[in-house]
Amino acid sequence: LWEVETGRQVRVLEGHSAPVFSVAISGDGRLALSGSADNTVRLWEVETGRQVRVLEGHSDSVFSVAISGDGRLALSGSDDNTVRLWEVETGRQVRVLEGHSAGVWSVAFSTDGRQAFSSAVNGVLRIWDLTGTAGIVTEEQVEYANAKVLLVGDSGAGKTALSMQLAGQAYKETDSTVGAWATQLKLPVAAAKGREREIWLWDFGGQEDQRLIHQFYMAETALAVVMFDGQKSNMFDSLSQWDRDLARASAKPFPKLLAAGRVDASPIRVSRQEVAEFAKERGFHGQLFETSAKKGIGCEELKQAIVSGIDWDRFAWRNSPALWKRLREEIIQLKGAGRVLVRFNELRDYLQLKLSVKLEDRDLRGVVGLLNGPGVLMELQFGGWVLLQPELINAYCQAVIQTIRADQQQLGCIAEDQILRGELSYQSSIERLQDPEEERIILLTMVETLLERGLCLREHTEQGPLLVFPSFYGRERPDLDGHPAVLVSYRFDGFLDDVYATLVVRLHHTKAFNQEKLWRHAADFKTLSGKLMGVKVARGKEGAGELAVYFDPSIPVGEKILFMRYVHEHLKGKARGVERERHYVCPYCGTAVENRKVAMRKLMDGKKDIPCIECEKRVPLWDELEELFGSEETRRRVLELQQASALVLSTASKERTLVGDVISTVSLADQIAREITVGDNGIDMEIQFRHDDGTASAKKLYLQLKSGDSHLRKRGDDVEVFAVKPRHARFWMEHEYPVMLVVRGSDGVVRWMEVRDWLIAATENGKKPVKQIEFDGERLDVMAVRRWRERVLLVRPN
Repeated sequence: LWEVETGRQVRVLEGHSAPVFSVAISGDGRLALSGSADNTVRLWEVETGRQVRVLEGHSDSVFSVAISGDGRLALSGSDDNTVRLWEVETGRQVRVLEGHSAGVWSVAFSTDGRQAFSSAVNGVLRIWDLTGTAGIVTEEQVEYANAKVLLVGDSGAGKTALSMQLAGQAYKETDSTVGAWATQLKLPVAAAKGREREIWLWDFGGQEDQRLIHQFYMAETALAVVMFDGQKSNMFDSLSQWDRDLARASAKPFPKLLAAGRVDASPIRVSRQEVAEFAKERGFHGQLFETSAKKGIGCEELKQAIVSGIDWDRFAWRNSPALWKRLREEIIQLKGAGRVLVRFNELRDYLQLKLSVKLEDRDLRGVVGLLNGPGVLMELQFGGWVLLQPELINAYCQAVIQTIRADQQQLGCIAEDQILRGELSYQSSIERLQDPEEERIILLTMVETLLERGLCLREHTEQGPLLVFPSFYGRERPDLDGHPAVLVSYRFDGFLDDVYATLVVRLHHTKAFNQEKLWRHAADFKTLSGKLMGVKVARGKEGAGELAVYFDPSIPVGEKILFMRYVHEHLKGKARGVERERHYVCPYCGTAVENRKVAMRKLMDGKKDIPCIECEKRVPLWDELEELFGSEETRRRVLELQQASALVLSTASKERTLVGDVISTVSLADQIAREITVGDNGIDMEIQFRHDDGTASAKKLYLQLKSGDSHLRKRGDDVEVFAVKPRHARFWMEHEYPVMLVVRGSDGVVRWMEVRDWLIAATENGKKPVKQIEFDGERLDVMAVRRWRERVLLVRPN
């Protein structure tokens, strides 16, 4: 929300879990409505920024919203091809207007509110009469609110057993939690005025290697219980770190409770007075809760404190079809029963049978989308899979990090193929999946997630792709004579490993900078002319971060500025409390300005220079570097570089999605798919076919994978064409078995076409080598794989 006259940002409204596409403000300015890719419409109180309601019903992204002139009704248009009419005061869904055959991109009311207008991506405009009976919703709807409660603390504090006790489960001995997981704890209170309330209880693993991933699950916290082992000597340091992590993860403050776990076996060593002083200083609510899940000590008191500690008035009430709520509860039960992976169609059929209802795909997609947002489950981008245990991503990621740490060379990298084979260092607490196909899908998803979030680099080598993790590179930088001088430094608050790793990854993928070497908490880059520059981070008190940016003094100011501004914008986007300090040096005697804070304050006050403490000449503060740093041209160029880097990361993630699609489809067809590395010859995977008795044959298909619409273009005759490199064409034609070009479009549809024989035919009788293939691919599905199996197994190789 912005103040138009001054351009001042008034407040930020946070709550959506995906990009926001549309906002409308009521005529009286009191309310705002927003539509998002998280499939929800949300109602906000403008003056306070409070989220009032969440309207659930769409099964795809909401592209457009509108509020009627009298403020009573709201419209929303979605990529699910529907327009929905809502009652603003109650959040009730009044009508579902169906008729569009493509996503609805814009909606509006007529001036008198008697008609609605909608336009779709296919160019169709529709006018709806709101005075008739068309589209009136008669199905039951429910109004509810849910709250996320976190249990955090170091490993061994007893969180898992306690969370199970709070959720009403019997006590049992448990190993350390391997990742974030959730159970549903129903409040023991009656619904108020037809509104239902529920708590989601999340138990977080406490090991250091898991914290890089925890931040993805911490958003929208209602209350947190921070637990500790009273026998540990460093308990206050650990509690301070967890308190800091919680503050970083949420933009809004929330109540915190302090609890000691396993007090029957680990009595608190320090005085209760010390604990009370710490709790007061850190803003914890109420008393210290001393608990033991095994003995039942303090569990009921803590449970009541959680229930009473949640401020339900600050939560948005959610309006949802009653069927959606039933679907949600059944999916959660399936998750609680230990099911890991399920295909969307299989899940739909199971729920139809369980609930004895005819279930539309769009209803199930809507519910899956809502559960996907907070991380209760994950709808995978390939194979039609729904992952009911997304915490397994965290567990396997921890195993990857442990494997990297165990490497004596401390290079912070691991072969991608080693990950996908599951050859990792597993702690006894990590229980591997028994089904190798399920494990492979989890590992593919993990790699895709790490690449998409920019936590690692994917580098191609002769031995195959490597994943490089900047945060876990272990070699210290040696002392170098004439090391480039620090020009600017930053202090910030945030998840240091995440901030640093994503910065290095994005710089690596930016063409203006060439990565030179990684060190422990430092990364060297070079300009295009070969001059050295880089960044180095240090961990401050309680996890606060410091980052220094250094340059070879001979680098032109323009190139320094581009690198500096790139780092600056990244920190602004990923960290909080960012403070920038220039490192000034007297241009006359070379004496460094020691009090950088004072220098920056003088600069912000408009001072142009300060005296040198050595030669007493004036040291310029507002110099060419500062002038260029603040220019619009610099900001524009950095934005372009950031967008280009994001595109590279997105492409890498999409490539992994396509690999997952192929592996998943081929596995369903009971054949064998694997990635291969043969240099830059345009072969990415192979499919090995099985005989009828299930044994592997020697016969194959070779695959070249391409993801994204940009790989195909349409000629003037409307034929799709694929540009082919001459060396790839030669290599493909020489293969013993067919070569398939596999293309995944932005709509998620994967098509493939045999290109070896097509190229041979196109170049026979002395014809010139072709530069493009006329792509006429069929859909890659189970039946297509089986048809090719029959074809290839029947043919003897030449």
